[in-house]
Amino acid sequence: MMSGDGTVRKIVVVLIGIVFITLCLMSGCTQKKQEQNSVTDTDGDGYNDTVDAFPSDSTEWVDSDGDGVGDNTDAFPHDANETRDTDGDGVGDHADAFPLDPAESHDADGDGVGDNADYYPYDPTRWERPSSDAFLNTAEPYLEKLDLDDSGLRSYAITILTGCDASDTECCVNALYRDVLMNYTCLAAPMDNTTLQTPQQTIQRKQGTCEDLSLLLCSLLSNIGLTSSLVFTNTHVYAMVSDVNADDLWNVTEQSLRLLAEKIFGEPLSQLYQGTYTIPPTKSFTALGNKTFAGVIEYMTIDYTIESDLPLDLFVVPTDDLDPFIPISEWTQMNVTTATGTIYHLETYGGIILFNPNGIQTANLNYNLLFTFQPSFYKTYNKNKLTVYNLWGTNAVLLDPTVGDYGFPGYDAGIVGIKTAIDPLTKEYVTVQ
Repeated sequence: MMSGDGTVRKIVVVLIGIVFITLCLMSGCTQKKQEQNSVTDTDGDGYNDTVDAFPSDSTEWVDSDGDGVGDNTDAFPHDANETRDTDGDGVGDHADAFPLDPAESHDADGDGVGDNADYYPYDPTRWERPSSDAFLNTAEPYLEKLDLDDSGLRSYAITILTGCDASDTECCVNALYRDVLMNYTCLAAPMDNTTLQTPQQTIQRKQGTCEDLSLLLCSLLSNIGLTSSLVFTNTHVYAMVSDVNADDLWNVTEQSLRLLAEKIFGEPLSQLYQGTYTIPPTKSFTALGNKTFAGVIEYMTIDYTIESDLPLDLFVVPTDDLDPFIPISEWTQMNVTTATGTIYHLETYGGIILFNPNGIQTANLNYNLLFTFQPSFYKTYNKNKLTVYNLWGTNAVLLDPTVGDYGFPGYDAGIVGIKTAIDPLTKEYVTVQ
């Protein structure tokens, strides 16, 4: 009995063990199968696809800032606005104004020069290190406003030069200068570099200070290939142009001044009258003007040649007012049939009267009269007032935009004091004599 009971117990224990082992084995296989079915790592980087932000990229699995670039690649893993820092300066390419320059990252004034190199980081008109040269410091703001190579200014200049050959330097200089003189208002203002205009602004506004107009002239001249400079005095800044011939310059400017005088006077400065005329007995032939000189004309000269088949009396009258008739006694010739001469310096618009004293016969007259008017501008604006300077071995003239309608290139009668010219390209400067 006792041994039988032991056997039964052993059998029961064995059976129970088998059941437990079977249950354990069955449970383990099922769990392993379930685990195998639930764990997927597509890219094999050790991160379950369910937690891998880049399940197909074995090099990435986290994107902390959610910008689509994995933390391993993202130079700024916690900044959704930046992913790269090409120049390695610690500022992302998106925010870096100079993504390829590790020395620069910001440009506060937008002038294209980084704040680290920009000595004026909040002034878009300048950036270079201030010079220790006092004159260069004075000149720099003006030089920075020049625009020496601009297609718009070049096209504008060409429209002004329609009457000049491109190779005629003097014609081009005079045309540009006269255009500024006649079409722009010169504003009286002290020398002040804080209010300077660009050439484009001056063209748009059609006005500016002496400095603004000089900057415009210098820029226009440079844009058509002429050598121009700026000249500084104690009170103003002017333009200067080099490589000019004084005689050629005066010839072309004199013609433009005479055209202006004609326009104001309303008549040609040279008037030729010729033909034939019959003068009845005790009647006269009159060649007179019908207006005053009005300050535009200084005097008039008359060159005359007359031929008549009867003797005539020739009177020169100083005015067109014939009531009362007052001839000039020294210019009175009686009983002439032919006469040639010149009547000088009539200071009013007078002329010639030919009188037929014969009480019976008609006189037949052939006449040739040339009226020449001398403009008043010659008293002030003439060739003797054209000043030529020696600038680095070449002839150069100043362009003063303040002298009025009859000014011309090289007229600088009102410019006093030491004149210092500076080359806008090399910044070399010299006192001009």
